[in-house]
Amino acid sequence: MPGLAPLDGPPLVRAPLTPEERPITGVVRPGVQLATQKFYDVVECIAEGGMGRIYRAYDASMDRYVALKLLKPDMPEYVRKRFRREAVIAANFSHPNLPRVLDVGTVPGSGLEWMTMEYLRGRDLGRVVERGRLIPLPLLVDIYSQTLEALDYIHTRKIVHCDIKPDNIFITRDSYDRRIVVIKLIDFGVSRSLETDEVPEQIAGDPLYMAPEQTVYRGEFDHRADLYALGISFFETLTGRHPFQDEINSPVEQLLRMQVSRVPDPPSRWLPPGPPRQVDALDALFAKATAKDPAQRFADARSMRRAIRALLEA
Repeated sequence: MPGLAPLDGPPLVRAPLTPEERPITGVVRPGVQLATQKFYDVVECIAEGGMGRIYRAYDASMDRYVALKLLKPDMPEYVRKRFRREAVIAANFSHPNLPRVLDVGTVPGSGLEWMTMEYLRGRDLGRVVERGRLIPLPLLVDIYSQTLEALDYIHTRKIVHCDIKPDNIFITRDSYDRRIVVIKLIDFGVSRSLETDEVPEQIAGDPLYMAPEQTVYRGEFDHRADLYALGISFFETLTGRHPFQDEINSPVEQLLRMQVSRVPDPPSRWLPPGPPRQVDALDALFAKATAKDPAQRFADARSMRRAIRALLEA
């Protein structure tokens, strides 16, 4: 044994145990940092955006698939800050209509940043609209009611999504009962916390859905900007066309001016005849959600959800 004296020599003090010789007690003191390693087997690329790519990957240690979001390497620092903030914000969500962030890190030796989220099977609402599929009103009401429940959750935490559109409303199914539609509000990459004094470096969001007050550099806006964008999205999903369809390919500057100055036609113009009370209710809901003045919109996601649910009673 190391550290013991020979039988015919003087006794020696035992040398300290090496880390390999120390017994494992199963007790970890507070303050100790545990280093871990995770491995994900990349299966396929399932989506790509301007800032990164999303892959389906297999987590062997947990025997599950995850969505692995990888930031592109040439992104500026402010985009990297957004990416890290998105991971932190979404990791603290606990709501059935919001995806969970599971882990975050960097690829050793490359500096590539990544996060893993729960893997969702299904498709986003934008793809449904692109394929020209009109959704029955009861299902549409359910989809937007669930989206508004997610918005109510984040808004009470002083978070504005800032990029509400059909592409970010994901339709999946309950894992136990496939007949139940579950909506997930995704992509918090440009979200904004109203509890900080941070000023966005640039106008962020999709100009086709952006509230007028959000189109101004360093402009002040709150949760009602999300309700405006949801009203535009509702029109598009309901009718199969964007409220500003004739301007959809216009330059960004023109789209931003249009959001400020142009009042769109009511959705009933693009719908077949229906019960007068229901048609009037649809038009009134859209007009209130997309009012140019935020004070004229729904006060919060709960009140807009009540109005959407009431469409089935009209």
